[in-house]
Amino acid sequence: MGLSTVNWDRVVALAEAKIGADLTDKSAARLGHLINAAARYIYDESRYHPRFLVLEARTATGGYIAPEEDSYNVFGAGTTEANGLYVRAVGDDIGGLPHYVKYDDDGETVLYHIYTSVVSPGAQWYINSDTSSGSSLYSNGILSPTQPTPPESGWSVGNFDTGEEPAPLVQALSEIDEIISYWDGARWVGANPAQAYGYPDQNGFRLTTNFTGTVCVAYKKVLPEAYGDGTLGTSGDFPAEWLNYCAQSAAQQWMESNRRPESFNPISVRSVEKLEGQVLVKANRQGAFDTIGNIWTTRYDKDTTITT
Repeated sequence: MGLSTVNWDRVVALAEAKIGADLTDKSAARLGHLINAAARYIYDESRYHPRFLVLEARTATGGYIAPEEDSYNVFGAGTTEANGLYVRAVGDDIGGLPHYVKYDDDGETVLYHIYTSVVSPGAQWYINSDTSSGSSLYSNGILSPTQPTPPESGWSVGNFDTGEEPAPLVQALSEIDEIISYWDGARWVGANPAQAYGYPDQNGFRLTTNFTGTVCVAYKKVLPEAYGDGTLGTSGDFPAEWLNYCAQSAAQQWMESNRRPESFNPISVRSVEKLEGQVLVKANRQGAFDTIGNIWTTRYDKDTTITT
């Protein structure tokens, strides 16, 4: 991903510098909870943080879009017919590992596959119109250690491959936190899609029709469970654009919770709010809101304005 990150030690060090003290391990753990609370707050304040904004094809079944889907989007392939959504072929694993298929518009005819080698499961992966062990369009291997799911990078047109350059990127679908809008039809191919409408409920994201098939979705993907040093399930890649705000917010709350009633907190709430505004202004001025709508308007000469 092109957006920069900073490691957890740097976030904690900046917060400690603002507090003016080197904290013990136990106190640093408390500070970590405050940093994560600040990250959650700033994440919830905007739908348009670039690193969490996704526009991709997903599967709708009986009018529902599931928040999680075991599928992959293939894009950028020189053999353009191979680009698109590949869904899990349930009960049809190859070499004991998952196998994914791209369907034709009828939802039944299989056009392409992502699958692993039967001889070396997880060490070699292929994209092809069939699952033979001969030539393929694109391949990825030999991988060490082996990969239990399709690798997202490293695809190539090898000696026995017949695909056109460039080789594709393969991206697993993210978990949806908040949907911005839906469109029927396909992207970029003149399908003249119309904006669809829906709402979240206990079963997922409900469309206002009982549509089954591929739908294009603009959404905000979920925030990592927690940021940290990369251990115990935490993410060690902290968004660089949130560094100053989260450190300032955590330091202010830390000092507020530890000061005596008569003491002075040198970090004002106003200074935290100023940094919050900087983060949100930057996210909103990226133009994501207008750009997503304009993609559909300009490509299809159709007004598909996104509504909040």
